[in-house]
Amino acid sequence: MSTFIENNLSIALLVPVALALLGVFISGYLLVVLRRYRRDQRVIMGEGRERDLIAHANAVQARVDGLSGDITNLANDLDRAGKRLDDCFTFRSVLRYDAYNDLSGIQSTSVALLDARFSGIIISSIQSRDHARIYVKEVRDGDSKEKLSPEEIEVLKKAMGLKAHRLAGVSGGGADE
Repeated sequence: MSTFIENNLSIALLVPVALALLGVFISGYLLVVLRRYRRDQRVIMGEGRERDLIAHANAVQARVDGLSGDITNLANDLDRAGKRLDDCFTFRSVLRYDAYNDLSGIQSTSVALLDARFSGIIISSIQSRDHARIYVKEVRDGDSKEKLSPEEIEVLKKAMGLKAHRLAGVSGGGADE
């Protein structure tokens, strides 16, 4: 074997040099690739971060999980607020009229205040020259247990947004004033 090397000394020296140059080129290529990965990692994680990509991904996932909990809490708060708003007076109507057809003019008033389920109250103030009366009647689901005057039926229908012929279920008839 040593005679082969002595006879082919230039080839024997050329092979290790070629292998060394190939190693240098491969090392340079790997250095360029590594720098690209580090640059990409800095783009993802930001400058000044001293942690690896796995730790960064776990931290991002923890923040996303926290946001998911916050969104759930906000949805619950919104649901509770919606339920409270359903209990607020949402629909209203006012009707002014002359209850006694006398010369005092249009002095009487009926007011309907209803929530989202058409429950609430009707307040009527009946005025004349000599006296005034105030009536308050409860409404549940668009209906009243007490008899409603024609004006109170009308103000209830207006508050519910219904035409005069569409509200058949409302108690009514005679005025009990």
